[in-house]
Amino acid sequence: MRALALFLLMAAPALAQDGPGYDGKPLAACLDRMAGEGGDRRSCIGAASGPCMDQPGGQTTAGMVQCLTAEAADWDRLLNRWYSAAMSRAEAMDAGQGDGQDMEETAPVLKQAQRNWIAFRDESCRFEALRYQGGTMRGIAHVGCMMQLSAEQALRLRVLAEEEG
Repeated sequence: MRALALFLLMAAPALAQDGPGYDGKPLAACLDRMAGEGGDRRSCIGAASGPCMDQPGGQTTAGMVQCLTAEAADWDRLLNRWYSAAMSRAEAMDAGQGDGQDMEETAPVLKQAQRNWIAFRDESCRFEALRYQGGTMRGIAHVGCMMQLSAEQALRLRVLAEEEG
């Protein structure tokens, strides 16, 4: 029994399958292309995770989760960048309102809206995962939802960050 356990421990690295390699360049290229063409940037959602899942190991549950998680992280970075830019624009707009104008500040509202959106995203994706309780799709459903909703919100925030005042 010990010999079998020792053999399995020694063989584990050889038996382990490397996961697929993720490359975020297709996502960046898609966003650039859509900006130049005036296309729908939502079509870029999945632009990097799809090719990742097409690689060896990408069709396994672990591979799919790895690919979706990597693209979700890319969208989260974009979301944070565009939220920061949108917040800066809102703060500048608030500062430019001047005295004597009875206008509600926009920055605090954007901040609360983003906090509410995070709670919505987290609970929505929790629900998606719970639909597959006990199954291998649970993790895929959760991270796929996180990627999709984060991407959609990132693109909304990009519009706010870049819109002409």
